[in-house]
Amino acid sequence: MRNLRKNLIKKFIREKGGYFGIVGATSITISTLISFYLYSLVNPDLNIISYAVSDLGTGPGLSGLIYSIGLLIASFSQIPLYISLINYLRKKMGNVFLIRLVVLSSLFSIFSHNFLSLVPFYRTILLLYYTHGIAAATHYIAGSVSLILYGFIELSHVKVSKILVILSFITGALYATLWIGYLLDFLVGIPEELINHTIQWVALVGIILWSLFHGIFLIKAKKQEQGV
Repeated sequence: MRNLRKNLIKKFIREKGGYFGIVGATSITISTLISFYLYSLVNPDLNIISYAVSDLGTGPGLSGLIYSIGLLIASFSQIPLYISLINYLRKKMGNVFLIRLVVLSSLFSIFSHNFLSLVPFYRTILLLYYTHGIAAATHYIAGSVSLILYGFIELSHVKVSKILVILSFITGALYATLWIGYLLDFLVGIPEELINHTIQWVALVGIILWSLFHGIFLIKAKKQEQGV
């Protein structure tokens, strides 16, 4: 009975991952917009240049809680989305090494993102600040690798809509820009807000669209397989 339940759960995740992509994209979009609005009521100076996306998680009142809940839902929705997408790609191509590389980078990206949703970005508490920063850097490094690999596979091995390829490459490039910005801040001392803050917001939009469109793609692909 236990093995049957496990198999049913695995099958559900593989086949319904597209829906999780839509749920995750919707969750983080709604929570970010509401959190930003509530935060701006208290702090009219809130903007995408001086404030990082993670600052919403420590916003006053309900703004921080709403963003954290939305981020948590979106973070864990990535797991079935990635599993379903990787399962689809594995069926379409035979390059085992490339698939393993995608799996490894996706795992690092997912779990570091899940960690981000649980550890708030308090600038005044050094332990939380640096812990969050390390998790963010890991997420952006692994995320840039996985997204660019997805784009490469989608372009060269799997016939998909060009918009999926474009979203993978652009969002991957934005993620790469972010961790390079962190590196420059650490090595050269270039202020983080001059490099990363605005790009974080753009990258957030990129990953929302990536999750949404890949979710829709997986749902359509599954229906085509079933002849619906």
